[in-house]
Amino acid sequence: MSVRLIFKSVWQNPGNYRQRLSRLGRAASWQVEKRLWAKPKIVRLSNGARFIAHPDCVVSSALIYADWPEFRELQFIRRLLQPQDAVIDVGANVGHISLLLSDLVGPENIFAFEPTPISFQRLCENWRANNWSTKNLFQAAVGREAGVVHIPDTPAPETKNSLVSANGEIGTVEVPLVSLDECRAHWSGRKIGLLKIDVEGYEAEVIDGADKMLRLERPRLIMFESLGGRVDDKIRERFANTGYAIFQLDKAGHADLTRASAQNLFAVPDEHKAALVRCVGS
Repeated sequence: MSVRLIFKSVWQNPGNYRQRLSRLGRAASWQVEKRLWAKPKIVRLSNGARFIAHPDCVVSSALIYADWPEFRELQFIRRLLQPQDAVIDVGANVGHISLLLSDLVGPENIFAFEPTPISFQRLCENWRANNWSTKNLFQAAVGREAGVVHIPDTPAPETKNSLVSANGEIGTVEVPLVSLDECRAHWSGRKIGLLKIDVEGYEAEVIDGADKMLRLERPRLIMFESLGGRVDDKIRERFANTGYAIFQLDKAGHADLTRASAQNLFAVPDEHKAALVRCVGS
């Protein structure tokens, strides 16, 4: 990462407002440290969870540059989560989003899916660093229905990994494909506070495979990525058919139910829209 991008990452994060200079110093120290020693180290996150920062991991750098890498989104979610809520993390990578929510819901209520071997290995490593059980961590891709898919077998965690065709390419690995509907027994009896989906363009398939969950369990909040600056037509239709409203956050971190053009978008059940607006002060 260039010096300019590091500076931008630190300076523009709202959570760094009163500590920009110290964060810049911390970022510089990390850049030197990882080049000289190239060893992982344990970082204590703002909510008390432990995270093993590896020099080859962009998420590790993001957590050192800021306490809350996606500040507005994480603070918004934290205001809405309730104790014992289930958090379902699809495309968990090394687990940083779930780690930053673990103090609110308890690690036993987090269910994380990550197909890439190295990312899943680091995800489990972070759970073990906190002495948490890894039984709710699944090395699987999530989609419309059960099957198998191929994923790049990268030497370091990537934030842009996506599924590839099964053409025998060197550097790919076969992993199970599951749907959220077929996994519902894992979180049976829990209220779903958050369903987070970050699967690099595969979001529509994940949502298609969650029809029963959306209709019966009514996740109170869904966060999903929209890379094209607009909501995919299939996603918009699925949410409309299951009674969900799509929205984004404004610059103050409040729900803006009139817009849906940001990269990180949310959906809320229609029956919770009014309460959402009152709760977050939009």
